[in-house]
Amino acid sequence: MTTTMNTSARAAAELLVLLGGPANIAANADYCATRLRITVRDLHAVRGHALHDHRIVLSIIKRPNSEIDIVVGHCTAATLSLLINVAVAEALAEAEQE
Repeated sequence: MTTTMNTSARAAAELLVLLGGPANIAANADYCATRLRITVRDLHAVRGHALHDHRIVLSIIKRPNSEIDIVVGHCTAATLSLLINVAVAEALAEAEQE
């Protein structure tokens, strides 16, 4: 894995924890040019201040229906979306096996 991918994978894992973990993600993470769009099950499980202070986060926009836009900058959102979706899918697969 390249240094950029390692950094992105680490950031995605950190953001996932701050969003309340894989079980708190209600739908696949989506993205636009500069934003990571995530719908969570429980907004109270999101560590908003820590999320806002994360080194990769430029700003956070809370939308209706428990949707959060995390502004991360150009080209970063697509990578983070993919990595978070993979992590959530892996966590769900592990939970089904238990």
